[in-house]
Formats: sequence, C-alpha cells, structure tokens
Amino acid sequence: MDKRGWTIPLTLALMTLATSAILFISEQATHARIEQQKRQKLLRSLQTIAPPQRYDNDLLGSAEPIFEPEALGHRKPRTWYRGYKNGQLSLVVLPVTTHKGYAGDIRLLVAIDAANGTIIGTKILEHHETPGLGDQIEPRKSDWLLQFIGASLSRPDEKRWKVRKDGGEFDQITGATITPRAVTGAIRDALVYARAHLPQWRKQQPGQAHAPPHADNTETKRTENTP
Repeated sequence: MDKRGWTIPLTLALMTLATSAILFISEQATHARIEQQKRQKLLRSLQTIAPPQRYDNDLLGSAEPIFEPEALGHRKPRTWYRGYKNGQLSLVVLPVTTHKGYAGDIRLLVAIDAANGTIIGTKILEHHETPGLGDQIEPRKSDWLLQFIGASLSRPDEKRWKVRKDGGEFDQITGATITPRAVTGAIRDALVYARAHLPQWRKQQPGQAHAPPHADNTETKRTENTP
C-alpha cells in the first residue's frame, strides 16, 4: 500500500477521535452546567424560608437524609438542612408530610430557629388539594401560611395548635377546613420533633453527620410557584 493508501483512513480515524473528544467535553460541560443550575434553583427555593443572613455555612452542603415515618409522616427518606452562624447552629429545615389532606398527602418544609424553636418560614412542596379552596395554602394564592412565622410550641400554647374551628389559635381557609387543619398539624409535628432533637443538634459541629443513610432531594412535584 502506498503512502496515500493509509493516509486517508488515518485522517478519518483522527477526525473521528477528535469529534468524539469534542462531544465528550461538551457533554461534560453541559452536565456540570445543568447540575449547577439545579443546585442554584434548590438553594433559591430554600432561601425563601431560610434567609441567607441567618447562616454563614453552605446550606446545601449541610443536607442530610432523614426518615421519620411516625414523627414526620415520611413515606420515604427525605432531606433536611442545618444552618450555622459563627459556628453555632442557627436554624434547621425539616421536611414533614401530613396524610390528612383533603385529596391526599401534603408535603412541606418547615424552617425553625435553633435558638428559640420559633418558625422562620414554611413552604408547601406538594399537594393535591381542591383548586380555589384547599390550594389557598399556596403563597401565590394567599398569605395564609404567614400566620405561622414567629409561632412556637409556647406561643401559642401547644394545646392551641389547631385551627379556630377546633378551638385553636390559627385561622382556617374560607370554605376549607380539612386542608388547613392538616397543614397546621404537620407544622406542629415539625416543632415537636425539633424540640426533642435540638439539644443534640446544637452540640454537633458543621459537617458532623446525624441522620439515617437514605434521602431524596426536595425538588417539588406539584407545588406553589417554586423557582
């Protein structure tokens, strides 16, 4: 075979190799960019209930698995987060599920001040409640969830953690009682769980693991207007 006979196959092979390398590098770069976008989306979502001025650690880096079927209603492992300020635990974000919604499970996140056990914010992650009624728990539909900010198990008294129709402290939603009753109970469950575990959590340093070895992320399915 003369020189021209093997030059063409070699050139084609080199071109194929170069094209494959370019595609591989492009795919890796795209994947990294998508993962970064997902991370930023999740962080923005968490910051709606856990303001960044309340912590100075990497909130996403604190993510740990948690599975509490009885205490927090989990049907499968979820993820919780810890915020630290100057090396001290400042807040926790707990996932909780109530099975008492009108049309099925309601999943939410509850951000709790680690110093005094008060609620910093709440976020509905998933629900299937009736449009125009039960969906008023969504912040884009009403400000109903805002009434829980600053509340704790002592303000109001734990026995008053009910909607007004049941003799409690919290407003229900006009035309819908089952949904707000379920959400109020779920938020209370998160506070009870935090109260039991905060003494232990406060002793732990940033990065020190705590929870069981399974989790998923907090990406929403049917949600209020998450970013």
